[in-house]
This record gives sequence, structure tokens and C-alpha cells, in this order.
Amino acid sequence: MTTIVAVQGDGWAVIGADSRVSDDRRAYTMHKTYGKISRTRGYLLGAAGDLRAINILQDVFTPPDAAQLSGRKLDSFITSEFIPALRKCFEEQGYAAQDKNEKAQQDSVVMALVNGSIYEISEDYAWSKDVSGMYSMGSGSSYALGALQALLPAPGFTLDEAKDAVKQALMISAKLDLYTAPPFTILTQTEET
Repeated sequence: MTTIVAVQGDGWAVIGADSRVSDDRRAYTMHKTYGKISRTRGYLLGAAGDLRAINILQDVFTPPDAAQLSGRKLDSFITSEFIPALRKCFEEQGYAAQDKNEKAQQDSVVMALVNGSIYEISEDYAWSKDVSGMYSMGSGSSYALGALQALLPAPGFTLDEAKDAVKQALMISAKLDLYTAPPFTILTQTEET
């Protein structure tokens, strides 16, 4: 399983992930060169759910260029270009398919950071943003989100405070969730990167 957390700031975002992967038989730690957060074309992409989604995000998916988009233009781009490209890639890789009588779905939640903005993309390819600017997904998500809320109770926190809170949230999740473990990866992104 997984714990991925992210914090939205003013013109920046922080994302962090653990390294534990498990199936019905065992749990193991992902190699440091291949984590749960993919870096490609200016995006940071994390996934909780099936390991197959992480494999595809790391090795196959080439997201469309978001250029210098922000605000509502970026939201529209995510809806009209990014998500269709993600869905097409998942379907071409045999990961997600659509029964003609059902809506399109896959079995993971994707956290996409682009131009310093966070988008949480659910199994049905809908995206959302939370007014709190705090996100968490995976088996340890409840612990991590509670930790973030306690560590960053007031608006106006700095990037360094957010990075520290993300690390602390992951450490708390690792103590309480059997499927979350170090080492942790913590990455930042700004509007300019």
C-alpha cells in the first residue's frame, strides 16, 4: 500500500511518499531509484493503489506540456488535455478499460503537481482540489492528513514548514500504518519549475 501527502502553498507545492509496497504475500521497500513519485515534463506524479499505475507513470506516460498555465486555464487544461492523455495511456497499457455500459475507471488515485498546483485525480478520472491545501492518499492517509492538520493549523505557512510537516506526517503514518514505511521521498515544485 502507500502513503502520499501533499501541501499546496502560494505558488508552490510539496509532495512526499513512503517506499513500502505490498501484496497478499509480502511487503517490500522500493529501490531508491524507482519511487512512488514520477518526475516527467515538469510534473510530479504520485499514485496510490495498484503498483501498475506507478510503473506506467514512471516508464510510459508522457504528459502534455502545461507551459506557463495557471489558475482556471490550468484547471481547464487538466480537464481537457491531461486527464484524457492519462486515461489513454492507462488504457493502451491494459491497466484501465471501459466497459461500454460503464464509466471509465482505473484502480488508483493519482496526485499530479504541475506549475506549483496540486490535482488529486480519482479512480473515475475526476480531479479535485481542497480548500485546506492538504492532501493525503493511500492506506496511511488518515494518519497523515491528521498530522498535517495539527502541524499546519493556520494559513500562511512557509515552504520549509510544509516540507517539515510532510516529513512528520509520513513518519507518523509509518508508526501507525503497517503498509507505510521509510525511506521517504519529499519533492517541491514552484510555478516556475
